[in-house]
Amino acid sequence: MQSSSSNKHSKKRSKSSLSYRSAQNASYRQLDDGHKKKTRAGSREETSSQTGTGARSRRQESGTRSQEAFRSQPENRSGSSGTVSSGSSTSRNGSRSSGPKKKRGCLGRILLPLILLILIIVVLFFLFLRSSFGRIQKYDLNMDDIVVNDKDSNMDDYQTIALFGVDNQDNEIKDVGSRTDSIIIASINKSTKDVKLMSIYRDTYVSIDGEYDKINAAYAYGGPEQAINTINRNLDLNITDFATVNFKALADAVDIVGGIKLTIKSEKELENLNDYIGNMNKINGGDSPKFEETGTYTFDGNQAVAYSRIRYMEGGDHERANHQRLVVEGIVKKVKQQPWKLKALADTVIPQCKTSLSTGDMTSLAMGLLRYSIVDSQAYPFDSVDERYGGIYYGFPLTVYSNTVKAHEYLYGTKDYEPTEELGRISDKVEAVTDDLGY
Repeated sequence: MQSSSSNKHSKKRSKSSLSYRSAQNASYRQLDDGHKKKTRAGSREETSSQTGTGARSRRQESGTRSQEAFRSQPENRSGSSGTVSSGSSTSRNGSRSSGPKKKRGCLGRILLPLILLILIIVVLFFLFLRSSFGRIQKYDLNMDDIVVNDKDSNMDDYQTIALFGVDNQDNEIKDVGSRTDSIIIASINKSTKDVKLMSIYRDTYVSIDGEYDKINAAYAYGGPEQAINTINRNLDLNITDFATVNFKALADAVDIVGGIKLTIKSEKELENLNDYIGNMNKINGGDSPKFEETGTYTFDGNQAVAYSRIRYMEGGDHERANHQRLVVEGIVKKVKQQPWKLKALADTVIPQCKTSLSTGDMTSLAMGLLRYSIVDSQAYPFDSVDERYGGIYYGFPLTVYSNTVKAHEYLYGTKDYEPTEELGRISDKVEAVTDDLGY
């Protein structure tokens, strides 16, 4: 009996103890659930808040750590609390990073097709240009016959090309027999893409393989090789590339770009211009109108070529060279304003040109046209005198030596260039003639 009574009391105490622990656990669960709700509410408030939440967040985190420390004594709930905290942080970080990812994705979907389209256009344009350049009259210079001067190291930073315009009434580009109506040296800075043009007066008295004559005769005597060598020897240059065009090519280029603006400055210039317009209409065909008075006009192709050929005016060959540079600059300016016309320009003009440039070189120059900028244009000789000698009219440099020094400073930025011995000998011979003429 005593044992039975004792068992009953033991069972009652166990039930009472279980009830107490159950009530205690329920109380803890209520406290824990309340804390979780507060934590989630705090997390939502943190996410939606824009500014001024730093201090409140630190106080909430401090309170949370205190409650977690309290609850961890009767039960090990730190893992649960840590899990909630970690989940809240992950949710917060996720919500912040999801916005930019969506923006980048949307931007990528817009930009990628646009970039692909631009690449396709560039590639097609590149192929079109290469096909056009394949139609040019190629001329392979015999480099063993080309004389170059490499004394000026600054020339390595530039690409120098000789541009010839031949005076041929049938518009054919012959290797020999055609005098050059226009000679322009183009100096292209490889880094900045700045271009400087330097015309050479066609009547300039120079050495052509030891014989002295006008520089425009060199092309007629020995073709491109002779013309390039004459320039290199009389100016200490290292030119190895050239391009030659005829009157028709220049006129077509002007017409394709829609004409260029030029100015007629005097009545004498007007009279001579109209004579040359009539001549160009016969050579190239067409019926370009003559001008009635001085002023600034938009010139068509034949009118522009006639403008570049005027000789009998104030300034003579000097003004003629200036006109030629203005025509070239006008064409380049219009092409840069209308790059979509480059293909038509290449298709029409290229077959009428002859050059030593490779297809790759020409394509590279054409593709970079928008980056090129003609920053200056001058004429050689910088100092000269026009005089008859032996019954023939020449332009004499005063002196060849000093003009060469100025040419290198202008074209390549070289200060105090010292010409070669050969150029010194040429300068002495030309100076002897000018001394006889009283200069």
